[in-house]
Amino acid sequence: MQNNHRNILVIGGSGFVGGRIVQALADKRRDVVYTYATHKIPLDIHAYPLRITPTSGALKSILADINPHIVIYCAVNYGDETTQRLINIEGVKRTISHLPSDALFIYLSTNAVFGNGRGAYREDETPDAHLRTDSYRIYGTTKAEGERITRKHWANSIIIRTDTVNGRDVWGRFNPRLESQIQQLKQGEIVSRFVDRYISPTLVDNLAEAIAEICEPDFQYRGVLHIAGSERITDYEYARILARHIGADENLVHAQHIADTPMKNAPRDASLSVEFTQTLLKTRLLTVEQQMQHIK
Repeated sequence: MQNNHRNILVIGGSGFVGGRIVQALADKRRDVVYTYATHKIPLDIHAYPLRITPTSGALKSILADINPHIVIYCAVNYGDETTQRLINIEGVKRTISHLPSDALFIYLSTNAVFGNGRGAYREDETPDAHLRTDSYRIYGTTKAEGERITRKHWANSIIIRTDTVNGRDVWGRFNPRLESQIQQLKQGEIVSRFVDRYISPTLVDNLAEAIAEICEPDFQYRGVLHIAGSERITDYEYARILARHIGADENLVHAQHIADTPMKNAPRDASLSVEFTQTLLKTRLLTVEQQMQHIK
């Protein structure tokens, strides 16, 4: 590969979100390269295998070969604590330690860094994932630490938080959570969803489009951005809107209270405010109804 310092490197580019980011950048004729752990994506784009190991040798050589001007870190894993720390913390440290001095580092984070359940979180609010007592505590705390490392050690950076990402991957398949809901509704099965938990559902197309925009040379903001759906809504409301758009019976969606489930310790409101971010982006962050037009 020609070392022209115009390349964008996507670490974790074969995943659900990472693949769509790679695709969005390629559609804009950007020089994009990506890493993958086990499988490539069906795009004719240069790729590097990157095994998950405690050593930095492979990553160091990849960064030296590409000499990228933008690195997007969207590697993710929901496995055991050791693996999550390896990816969300150590991986960020290793990447930053080998970045070209003038590179922009974009770290893809999550609303799980918040734990108090107040919701409508702004970009300037401090993560408090240590308050979580649910199964996402390790994920939230390690992603929050990744944010802290990014802010402390790389000023030329953007931290992107998002929430409940749905849509199609680069193969055209729905993500498993959405696919399961659609199949249950189409088959006339009851779908129980929370009436007392609020989220900011996000369309992966919209997320990838916005990230491609912030990779443009004229986008100068550095700091935290919330790139998520523009609407605060319950899981129950989302499922009913989905049912309507796929021609299923909305009454198949039954109300469920979070206190009656194993998720009873999860924050009741994990929604993100996108008001500030939207003032910086030309890309419109979509409502749930607008997202459904793409999903349909």
